[in-house]
Amino acid sequence: MCIKVSRNVSITSWNVNGLFRKLSGDRICKLDDENFSNIMTSDIVCLSETHASSKDILFYNGYKCFTNCRQSKTNRVWGGLATFIKREILQGVKLIDKTMSDMMWFKLDKNYFGFEKNLFICSMYIPPSNSSYTMRTNCDKQIFEKLEQDITKFSLEGNIALIGDLNAHINVSESDYITNEIDDSLDDFLPINYIADAVLKSRSTEISQNTNSYGKQLIELCISAQLRILNGRTLGDSKGKVTFFNHNGTSIDDYCICSSGFLPSIINFSINKFDPTVSDHCPITVNIMSQINKTTPRKLKNSFKVHKME
Repeated sequence: MCIKVSRNVSITSWNVNGLFRKLSGDRICKLDDENFSNIMTSDIVCLSETHASSKDILFYNGYKCFTNCRQSKTNRVWGGLATFIKREILQGVKLIDKTMSDMMWFKLDKNYFGFEKNLFICSMYIPPSNSSYTMRTNCDKQIFEKLEQDITKFSLEGNIALIGDLNAHINVSESDYITNEIDDSLDDFLPINYIADAVLKSRSTEISQNTNSYGKQLIELCISAQLRILNGRTLGDSKGKVTFFNHNGTSIDDYCICSSGFLPSIINFSINKFDPTVSDHCPITVNIMSQINKTTPRKLKNSFKVHKME
């Protein structure tokens, strides 16, 4: 028997700047840190820059962990993704693609979560453009190419959500939609399947930052695929809070971006508290409206006879 349970589905993303630390010569996992317990409450927790190898076993009680680790010929491991999914919703979530080390695609089934369409979530990390890894491998170019291909493919089956540390700086003046998109005079120039949305147009940012190359590519992707940036325009983060802190300054690097058609299902989006003892990034969380179809166990019939007393 199935019953519908109305409740939010929460998704958190966090660049943890390495899941392991050395303490008195021992290798300690941050998952055992008490400060992690406040974050490990979401239904889906996407961690990036885990610096974990395929030999590491990552465990958190009540969750199933999916990993995507970079291959390394040395003892030092960089990058790496780990996504933890609560076992109570595991029935409705499926890992569908992790062919690239800095991306993981999951499908949230529309029938299980009560969505109008399937939701395809990409947990991802784009290394800085000036990092030695990026310059050596051209991974940023590969990531954006695959991202565009995947969005085109999955958009045919449902809505899209991207979440993670994208290392993209986007000036507040940059629009992630076609200006005057509801103007009839643009009909001849827009794609046939382009549907104008009524999302709040303006975005806010707590700090001013110039648009970098990743930001430009991200804006172009948003416009072409009708995706919208939640940072700075959603309940919970109307100011566009900073997500990254270090000795060089602050920036907004971590984003949640979703299909414009999925915006009515977004309850809120927030930048969580900065904890310098764990990472130089803030966790980000999005809450989504859903009606989960839970299967209840059938009542067992009595397999014994009741004898009446004479």
